[in-house]
Amino acid sequence: MKPIHLAYIVAQKLRVAWRRGFQVRTRGVKAVVLQGDSVLLIRHSYQSPDTYMLPGGGVDRRETPVEAGVREVREETGCTLAEVREHGLFISTSEGWPDHITVVVGTTTDTPVADGRELLEANFFPLGALPDTVSPASLRRILEVRDGQPPASAW
Repeated sequence: MKPIHLAYIVAQKLRVAWRRGFQVRTRGVKAVVLQGDSVLLIRHSYQSPDTYMLPGGGVDRRETPVEAGVREVREETGCTLAEVREHGLFISTSEGWPDHITVVVGTTTDTPVADGRELLEANFFPLGALPDTVSPASLRRILEVRDGQPPASAW
C-alpha cells in the first residue's frame, strides 16, 4: 500500500468518527456519467476498495450540486461533463449521520484516468454488464437513469 493511500484511509476514518460523533449534516453529490451505453464507475483507495461506486464528493459552500458534480468528476477522473441535469435528492444515514446526496446525470466523450491517490480505478462499463461489486445504492441510481425511472424515495 502506498503512503498516500494510507493517509487517505486515516483521514477517512477521522472524518467518519467526527461526523458520527457530532451528527454533522453533509451535502454530497454523486454523478451518473454516461458515454453511449456505458456508465463511469470508480474504486476508492480508502473506502471499500473492492466496491465500484459512482464518482462524487462534497458540495462546497456557494456551489450548486450540478457544479459540484462537474467539479468532482473532473478532479477524480479528468472527464468533462456535458448535458448535466439533476436526477434526484436522497438522504442517506448508512454512515451514521444525515448525508444529503444529490445525484446528477451527464455525458462525456473523455477517457477517465484515476488520479492515483484517491482512486484506484476509473472505467466505463456497459450498462448491461456491470461488475458484481457495484454498491447497492449506485446500482439503484444507475438502473433508474438507464430505465428512465423517477428517483426512488430511499437512498
